[in-house]
Amino acid sequence: MKLFLMLDYDGTLTPIVENPQRAVLSAPRKKLLKRLARHPEIKLAIISGRKLSVVKRLAGIRNIIYVGNHGFEILASGKHWVHPAAKKTLPLLKKIKAELKNKLHYRGLLIEDKGLTLSVHYRSLAMSAIHAFKRDFKLALKPWRRAIKITTGKKIFDVRPPADWDKGKAVRWLIKNLKLQKYAPVYIGDDKTDEDAFRALKGVGFSIKVGFGGGSLVDGHLANVAAVYRFLLCLVDK
Repeated sequence: MKLFLMLDYDGTLTPIVENPQRAVLSAPRKKLLKRLARHPEIKLAIISGRKLSVVKRLAGIRNIIYVGNHGFEILASGKHWVHPAAKKTLPLLKKIKAELKNKLHYRGLLIEDKGLTLSVHYRSLAMSAIHAFKRDFKLALKPWRRAIKITTGKKIFDVRPPADWDKGKAVRWLIKNLKLQKYAPVYIGDDKTDEDAFRALKGVGFSIKVGFGGGSLVDGHLANVAAVYRFLLCLVDK
């Protein structure tokens, strides 16, 4: 059976860490992913909320599909596609980034500029500061609330273009435009943003969540990142 294997990055291929720049693949795990990329019956994609160029650098695997910014940019077959709505929102995101830096003064807060989107990480904030931070975050974005889309993840807010687009829409785009209808789609992810992909594949593919809970949209669970690699090893050794 041919597989279209789609993998989230953070929390799936690497553990969640306080500093996103430290989420790197170990040499043995990268070697396994390279084996998957060379497998004649597997198409491999890494689908991440990170900026495409960043996840491509962190993964360091050639000749696979990369999807960044929750689907707003795609690199496949040497072509880089960017969602039209994301291009239009670029000037506004720069303004919002400046406003957030001006108004949100919390120790440990990280505002990540991903070009087409912004991510506001509050994982390193003191527990006592989180309630005030969430309040101030909403107040800072209030003037642009109708011009952007805000989504949540594991101690993160994502500021996105106001388009009806997500990882699930990107998955469908890939299957259609890359003519992958003869491949059985398999998606592995751990976060709320991956639920859009789980939903898109419901009944037509196989979805696996890393961790437990939220089982209504998925077909199976893997306990942690180590379990993901045990599963992937079974695919290359089949």
